[in-house]
Amino acid sequence: VEIGGVTIPAGETVMLSLASANRDPDRFPDPDRLDVHRRDGGHLALGHGIHYCVGAPLARLETQIAVSTLLRRFPDLELAAPRDDLRWRPSMRARGLVALPVRF
Repeated sequence: VEIGGVTIPAGETVMLSLASANRDPDRFPDPDRLDVHRRDGGHLALGHGIHYCVGAPLARLETQIAVSTLLRRFPDLELAAPRDDLRWRPSMRARGLVALPVRF
């Protein structure tokens, strides 16, 4: 089969990375930028279909409470390092920073 111009021979192992699914530049403008107003359409962080996480509503609520409380308590919160200096964890499973230096 050919996918995206790459031929995958029969019997080959294919590894999918969900960490990249929500960062597709063909689907999301500026996919590497945190955009809290980005539409949810097609987001895969909590699964899809029969594999949808039953805890997704609770996770969304906890995130909403945590982030809104943080921003309300520290309205001047900002990044304390140049964006290009941030280091990402080497991982095939999830995308995350090694550290997120902030100041308030």
